[in-house]
Amino acid sequence: MSNSSQTTLTVTRLAGEPAAVLSRWLEDAPAEAILLVDFELQQWWLEDSAALPLQAIYCRNGERLLCSVTDKTPAPPEVAACSQFCEWATLNQFAVFESGRALGLEPARIPKPWGQEVWFTGVEERGVCCFTDGQYSCPIPWVQAAAPGAFAGPPAEPLVLLKILDPVPQEVIGDLYFELHEEKREVYVVTHIDPEAWPDGIGGIRYGFDLDRLAESDGDEAFRRDYLAAVQDYERVRRQIDELPEGQAAPSELEEQEQLCRQVMNDFTNMRPLQVGDVVVVPLLMPHSLQHGVRTIEFQTPVYERQILSFAQKVLTQGHWDTVAAVRQMRLTSQEDKAFQLLQSETGITVERIVDFADFEVRRVTISAGGSMALDAAPCYQLLMLIEGCMTLDSLRLEAEEAAFLPRGRPFQLCSSDPMQPLVLLLALPRR
Repeated sequence: MSNSSQTTLTVTRLAGEPAAVLSRWLEDAPAEAILLVDFELQQWWLEDSAALPLQAIYCRNGERLLCSVTDKTPAPPEVAACSQFCEWATLNQFAVFESGRALGLEPARIPKPWGQEVWFTGVEERGVCCFTDGQYSCPIPWVQAAAPGAFAGPPAEPLVLLKILDPVPQEVIGDLYFELHEEKREVYVVTHIDPEAWPDGIGGIRYGFDLDRLAESDGDEAFRRDYLAAVQDYERVRRQIDELPEGQAAPSELEEQEQLCRQVMNDFTNMRPLQVGDVVVVPLLMPHSLQHGVRTIEFQTPVYERQILSFAQKVLTQGHWDTVAAVRQMRLTSQEDKAFQLLQSETGITVERIVDFADFEVRRVTISAGGSMALDAAPCYQLLMLIEGCMTLDSLRLEAEEAAFLPRGRPFQLCSSDPMQPLVLLLALPRR
């Protein structure tokens, strides 16, 4: 339970819900002390999973409160001072987070038929992302369950999903699913156009449908019917290729038929050009397919649902396409792009709201070389993704395409680590 001496900190070991146990302990704990809390975490992101036994570890050092979570049995914390706590954590190889300070987001690479996704906040059956202190990492839901004052986000609630879409540059192979969403809202920010795929620097996204083709149709229902027929023609050919033994090439006649049917199907759709810096807002029910060699940062609603209209490869995650259901409800035309809302414009600083969804918004912040910006405390957490430059937040150093979690209720100062270099970053703010 607890022990104390002139050379050892008071160490208390209890069991229960971490936040409640911590709150009671802080009422009477010495200015320097350690608390261990044994608890079980319901893995809400998995179906029919057993509760996971974990241990939350807290170190009170005056006004500072350090927090760790582990599924291991660490060596006893026989440390003489709180200054040695981090050394003990390093010895036991678990991350240490300080209440109220920025948390690093460790990227997780998820292979895809078309390339890869790089997750920063994903928590689901396919993978669980981690917070990192720069040396060790800990799964996001573990830290959320133990973090005092919910400084890592509300326990048992997914964060706004932040990821990078990184398709390979090969045409067709690197094209994503043509799909739509009923619940998931998405926004893409283009960060790279592969010159191998797009020598002129202009890539694309298949986005909705060709307006001329739609105008020539005998009405919306006729257009849906004709498009569905074209997709089903293509799917029949696609299935024949997908069912061939692995490694066996398709006969040339079948390959020619696949290319012809794919072109007929794609002629119904609209290809929207994209350049670095472009923003694509994907409303609900809008069919879309990011194209090969176009790398984007994506913020989205943290739900996993989609309807696949078509795909020019074998779908590995499900045994069917959702074309019939998707065609019935898909948008045929896109909304006119809205101008970004300018929130702040002063010497060397520009803040734009680039998307304004019901559940979250995203802002783009540009700070000129040598400048800095005070980021006000927010009522909820914020996700920061750096696009250009380098910066330091608390003890975290960030470079391009690295991300951090900013806890609620605390202001931050944003400035470049290199005074000769500007900063461009994205901020996602959830709405609760």
